[in-house]
Amino acid sequence: MNGVEGLDSMPEGAQHLSTYQNLTWESYPNLMRVDATVEGLGKAEAQVMLYELALIRRLEQWLVDHESLVHGPVHSSIGQEAVAIGAIAALKPGDQIASTHRAHHHVLAQVVTNAVRTVGDFDPAGAAATPPSVTLAVLRTLAEILGLRQGFAGGRGGSMHLGSIEAGVLGTSAIVGGGIPMATGAAFAFAQRGTGGVALSFFGDGASSIGALHEAMAISRVMALPMIFLVENNLYSVATTVAETVGFPDIAIRAAGHDMPGIIVDGMDPLAMRAAVMAAREHAAAGLGPVLIEAKTYRFLHQSGRLPGSDYRYRTKNEEALWQERDPIIGFPAALEEAELVDAATAGRIEARAIDDLARVLGEVIEEGIDGPRIIDSCWPDPDDALRGVRSAQVRQPSIRAVEPMAPVGADVTFQQAISLVTEHAMRRDPEVFVIGEEVGHLRGGAYGTTRHACKSFPERVFSAPISENGFSGLALGASLLGMRPIVELMFPDFALEAADQLLNHVPKARHMFGGNIDVPVVVRTRTAQGRGFGPQHSSDPAALFSLFPGWRIIAPSTPADYVGMFNAAITGADPVLIIEHHRLWTMTGPIPDLDAVIPLGVGRVARSGKDLTVFTWSHPVHRVIAIAERLAAEGIDVEVIDLRTIDPTGLDVDLIDESVARTGAAIIVEDATASHSIGPRISQLIHERHFGRLRAPVRLVTGLDVPTPVSRVLEQAVLLSDHDIETAMRKLGRKVECGEKP
Repeated sequence: MNGVEGLDSMPEGAQHLSTYQNLTWESYPNLMRVDATVEGLGKAEAQVMLYELALIRRLEQWLVDHESLVHGPVHSSIGQEAVAIGAIAALKPGDQIASTHRAHHHVLAQVVTNAVRTVGDFDPAGAAATPPSVTLAVLRTLAEILGLRQGFAGGRGGSMHLGSIEAGVLGTSAIVGGGIPMATGAAFAFAQRGTGGVALSFFGDGASSIGALHEAMAISRVMALPMIFLVENNLYSVATTVAETVGFPDIAIRAAGHDMPGIIVDGMDPLAMRAAVMAAREHAAAGLGPVLIEAKTYRFLHQSGRLPGSDYRYRTKNEEALWQERDPIIGFPAALEEAELVDAATAGRIEARAIDDLARVLGEVIEEGIDGPRIIDSCWPDPDDALRGVRSAQVRQPSIRAVEPMAPVGADVTFQQAISLVTEHAMRRDPEVFVIGEEVGHLRGGAYGTTRHACKSFPERVFSAPISENGFSGLALGASLLGMRPIVELMFPDFALEAADQLLNHVPKARHMFGGNIDVPVVVRTRTAQGRGFGPQHSSDPAALFSLFPGWRIIAPSTPADYVGMFNAAITGADPVLIIEHHRLWTMTGPIPDLDAVIPLGVGRVARSGKDLTVFTWSHPVHRVIAIAERLAAEGIDVEVIDLRTIDPTGLDVDLIDESVARTGAAIIVEDATASHSIGPRISQLIHERHFGRLRAPVRLVTGLDVPTPVSRVLEQAVLLSDHDIETAMRKLGRKVECGEKP
C-alpha cells in the first residue's frame, strides 16, 4: 500500500513510520486540485489570451529556428505557454512577477497584458490596428532576447535577464531559483504599503529542492506575505527527472511542510491555470499568506535549442507524442469554441494578427542578408554603453573635508549608540526604511543593541527574520526594486556566504543587467569580530569579497560622527552599500553631527597630516595607526594618516590618494584582515599605476597573517594585525625614505 520494499522485515517502529511515506497528494488536507472553468471569463479577455498564446508560440518558434541570431542559449517554453497566459490573466494591475531562465512566455504574457490593460480597448479579432503599446512590448522583449538596444535593458540582460518593473516584471534570473527570494521582496512591499498587490514567482521543478525556495517559503509563511509560488513541473530539469530531484511526483506536497495551501493544476490548460491563480491570488491578497501551485506541464524541446529531448535519449518519442496531443495551441481554441467565447473564424483572425504583428516587429530589427536573416546594424547597442550604470552617478564633494569635523550636537555618544540613533532617525524620516535580520527585533535592540531606538519607535518595521540569510537578503533586493529602503543586518560577515547568491550574484548586478537605470538602495550592515574568540568561521573581513562585485559601495567608518554622515549617504542613495562595523569601535565615544548630516561616499579624510610617508587605513586601525604615528614623530618620522572611509576600488577618494602620495612619495596600507581577505592589493595597484615614478619605495601592505583565525586567545593574537608589525613597517619605510635609501 505504501510502496516501501521489505516492509515485513522492518522493525515495528519503522513499519509504522513507513506508512506515512509515498502518500498521494490527496492524503494532504492542505492540497487541492483546481479544474478548468470559464466562469467570469468574457469574450474580450478570452481573445487576448488566445492572441498571446499564438504570439508566444510564433515568436519562440522563430527564435529556435534562428538560434544562430541569439547570442547565448535559447531556453524556449514551447509547450508550456498555457501556464503563462492563464496565470497572467488572473493577476491584477500592479502585481509583479519574477521568473527564471525559461521566461519568454511569462514576460511576453505579462508585458502584453499590461499594454492591453493600459490602452483599455484591443480587439485582436477586429479590424483596427494593434495598439502601438502592444507591439512595442513585443519589440522590447524580442530585442532584449537578441541583445539589441531596443530591449528593456538595451541588450545587456538578454534572454535570461528580462525585466520591466513598470510592466509588472520584477526581473528574471539565470540562476535556478535565484529570482524567488526577490519576488518575496515585492510581496513584502505590497504588504507593508497595504496596496493589495500580489507577487508571483515562476520556477521549474529543478528549483524545487534548492535552498532559495525553502528560505523564501519560510519567510513568506512567517510574515503571511501575499505571495504565490508557481512551479512549472515539466518533469525534467535538463535531463534529470522529478523522481531524482524531489523523490515524489507531486511537488505541491512541499506546501505541507510550510503549512500553506497547495494547488495542483493542469499546466497545459490556460483556463485551469487562470482558475488556480485566481484562487491563490484571492487567498494571498486577503492577508492569509502564500500559496504553492504546481502546474503539470511539458516542454516540447530540450533544455535549450531546437531539438527534442528524445534526441538526447533521456525521454522517448512516445512520451513526447502523448504530451503533444495536449498542445494548448490546439486545445485552448477548441475549449473557447466549446464555451462559445470564440468561433473558428475568430480564432483564425486572431492567429493571423499575431503572425502579422510578429512580422512587423521582426522587421524593426531583422533584415535579409546575403546568407539569410541578419540583425540590422543600427539595432546593436553602442559598445560604450556596457560601461554605463554599474552604479548610480555620484557627485563628488571634496570640499566637504574643509568643514570637518562637523559641529557636535549634544553629548558624546558611543559608536554603538550612533548606529542606533541614526537608524531610528532614518526610519522616522522615511517610512520606506525597514530593518531585517536575525534577532534585530529582540534582546532590547538586536544582538548588538543597534536597533534599540528603532524597536522602541517603529517595532512594526523591525523584522526578526528566520535564519535564512539568502532569503531575507533576496527579500531586501526585491523590496528595494520597488522603492523601499531595507537595512539588512548580517550578524557576522561570514554569514554573507550563506547569502552569496543574492548578495553577490543578484544585488550588485541588478542595476546594470536590467539596463543601468533602476535603483537598488540596499544597505547591509555587518560587524567584524576579529579578536573576540569567535574562531575561523565568524572572524572574516568582508571587504575584499564584496569588492569583487563592482555594484557594491563599501564603507568602514572609524568614528561616531563619520558613521552618522556616511550612513545617511548610504540610506538615501541609489546603490547597494556594505557598512563594515568593527567591534572594537563599539564603546568608542565621540560627538555626532545633526542626525540628518551627510558625508558623501567616496570622500576620505586626513586623520593626521605628515610629510614623510602616508598610511592608508580605515575603521578601527585608524586609531591604532594615529597612536603609533604620534610615537614615531618623536623619532623624527612624520607620518600622514589617511582614513579612506570608502574602500571599494571604484569609490576610492583618488584625489586625496594622489595628493598625499605626491607629497610623501611613500605609502603603507594597514588593514585588519587576513592577507587573503585583504582589499589592500587593489589599492596598492591603483597607487603603483598612478604614482610609479613618484614612489621612493614599493607600497607596503600590513595585514593579519594568512591563516584561518584560531579561537585560542594566544593563537588568535599571534595571527591578527599587530601594532608591532604596523610600527615596524612605518619605522623602516619612514627612516629609509628620510635617508633617501632604497628599501
